[in-house]
Amino acid sequence: KGVINLPELAEEKKIKEKLEYIGLDLENIPEFLKEEINFKPLRIYENKIYRVYKYVPINKIKILLTSANRLESLSKKQSLSSTIKPYICPETEEDFIKHATFLKMVNEMDISKIEETKEEQDRFKENIPFKVKYNDNYLWQIYCSNENEYFMIFSTEELNTSTFFYLLKEKIKCMKNNENNTIFVPVVNLEYSGDYLKKSEFLDIEKYLWLFTKEWPFTYEVYDINGNKSIQIIGNTIVYEKIKSYYKIILNTKENASKFYNLLKALFILQTELPHYYNFETKISSEGGLEFLHNTKLVTYENLSNMIKEEYKKAAETIQTNVIEKENAKNELDKLNKEYSEKNKEYLILEKRLTTYLECRKTFFGRVRYFFKSGKKTKIKNNKNDNRGKEEIQTKEKTKSKYIQEKEFYTIEDLLIVVKDLQKIYNELKNVKLDLDALNIKNDSIKKKIENANQYIKEIENHKKSIFEFWKFANKDEKLALNSGDLENEKIEHKKIEKTFDYEEDINEIGIKFDNYQRKELTKEECNSIYIFTTNILKDLNKIKQEDIDNLEISLEELKHEAENERSLFLTEEYDIFGNISEDKTKIKSLGNTKHRENKKDKIQILDITKNTTVDEYIDSLKQIKDNVLNCLSKLRSVVDIDIYMASDKVLNTDEFGVFCINPEHTMNNVKDLDKINLYKVHIKENMPIIAFSNIIYYDNNNKTLPLGMNVSDSTLIDMSKFSFELKRQKLFRMNQELDEINSKIKIVCVYEYDLKLKKLK
Repeated sequence: KGVINLPELAEEKKIKEKLEYIGLDLENIPEFLKEEINFKPLRIYENKIYRVYKYVPINKIKILLTSANRLESLSKKQSLSSTIKPYICPETEEDFIKHATFLKMVNEMDISKIEETKEEQDRFKENIPFKVKYNDNYLWQIYCSNENEYFMIFSTEELNTSTFFYLLKEKIKCMKNNENNTIFVPVVNLEYSGDYLKKSEFLDIEKYLWLFTKEWPFTYEVYDINGNKSIQIIGNTIVYEKIKSYYKIILNTKENASKFYNLLKALFILQTELPHYYNFETKISSEGGLEFLHNTKLVTYENLSNMIKEEYKKAAETIQTNVIEKENAKNELDKLNKEYSEKNKEYLILEKRLTTYLECRKTFFGRVRYFFKSGKKTKIKNNKNDNRGKEEIQTKEKTKSKYIQEKEFYTIEDLLIVVKDLQKIYNELKNVKLDLDALNIKNDSIKKKIENANQYIKEIENHKKSIFEFWKFANKDEKLALNSGDLENEKIEHKKIEKTFDYEEDINEIGIKFDNYQRKELTKEECNSIYIFTTNILKDLNKIKQEDIDNLEISLEELKHEAENERSLFLTEEYDIFGNISEDKTKIKSLGNTKHRENKKDKIQILDITKNTTVDEYIDSLKQIKDNVLNCLSKLRSVVDIDIYMASDKVLNTDEFGVFCINPEHTMNNVKDLDKINLYKVHIKENMPIIAFSNIIYYDNNNKTLPLGMNVSDSTLIDMSKFSFELKRQKLFRMNQELDEINSKIKIVCVYEYDLKLKKLK
């Protein structure tokens, strides 16, 4: 007693200052904080996604504190909750425990985070976040009651108390100054209002969009600061190959919501019911939303009816064409069947004659009997109509198809029926054509058999000029060519199945192949030279390649300045006693989740830059590096067919060295500040010259601990001047780039796809 504990005194002072910051005087507690609160939520609904976002008036939010964890159920949090009164104005022993908890929360309160929350909410007063949800939005834990009042149920176990103290601070301020400020927050247990769309329709929209974009979207009902309602849908879609972009769809009227829903529903039905006929492509619209295309044509709700009508008529006309073609094919099939039947009868007669000969030649008397047999040739009845092959198959006069009925409007049902009938008729036509092909082969085969049989019979008759000649012929043991009617098989060209490369699934395997291959082929000096191409010295190397050495002194000065900033210049101006060893071998690093003890390369040391390095010396170093890399390209080859990408705002200079990424998204990140981008895609075939920036390019391997792969970069290097570029395809697409939590911008990307061919050496 009578002794002052200085640490406790300092802590008390700290708590008092923080209470003053939030405007709370424990000696003079505002009456609204003492009020009893009867919290009756709309219903116990656990919504982890937070579907509804609102600007909620701060003076309408009641504050409750609970000892339950934030992740507990609402019923448990509610059962363990109480008003803030016992926490700041204790009366019972239990209240004093709560009071101590509150003081601890105040003591650990981070004012800087509260200020960040304030700045964030100030920004939201101007604009709703681009993705609607925002960082740490889950900390608000605000619910709505039956009386349309709002309650924050904040857990005293939460480490980040910024939202609680921000709300408490602002509420004290609003009540004191009679202000009506708002905060933009998710309301936890609030469902969609149903004014624009039903709950089931929200779920349908998400399902429909998943089919088209292959990613599940987030659908929110958002109220702006004036209380105006909108449905906002945020998701990702593929815009080119595997490059993805955000899209944001805003439906601010019931009419717009209904149109969008009906459009999605119609396209979903068509694509799921008729997947072989309809596969709608998505692209980013000029407003950052989503557009749907069918055969490169834009499909909207406004032109959906016309699209259905056009598709119906096209299918109906195709049915009519296929019906006529099927009838013609069936007529041709009947004709071939009759022809085959006649040929078969002819063949059976020939077969009988040859069988008789074969039986007779077995005995002496049989040969004599066959020789002195009547010389009259059996006349083969041939009912073949010589002009039949020239007859044109007469088709029935075109009758008006039951599908060609002019209607003002056609429905999805109409289109489904006609396309399914088209599919049925097409399959029937396909089967008839297969039967026709098979029968043509049979006819050709039996024609060949008849031809062979006639030739053999003719040979027999030619040897019946005398008994001795016939006897000699009959004694020969010759094989009968009667059954050699099979047609010679057509030569079938077997195409080699090419290996395909997927950069998401195969990059690890291919990276290991490249790295292992280059470690065997490259010297340490060559690896060092290639490393310089991974740095900003690339632009100088391209100047050297094109014999343009202007302004290289500027680059050299920048290198010297960079070396000074990094304290990389040698202690003496002549040499560095450590060489390329920057650390001892006990230093453990990690690459691709594998530990190693290798040193990363340093461009200053490789280029041997000192304070006294001249421009001529710098140029000589670059020339040597260029020659080393050209030598590497003469012996290194691609281990697989692979597509590589370069993004730029400039026209591709095919006389330069080019650094291309295997993953197009990585090269796009290098130019993310540009509004218009050229994306160059080139196809490198196996065994074409290329250098991969694998691990051995970035690290020495003196200790033999460097893992195999391309864990630092997925970039590659080619000498574009060695190739001729053949443009195969151009494509334009848009993508959304998120600038910050609120703003985004539309980027336009023009893709140029090239096939490469090695130029012939002169």
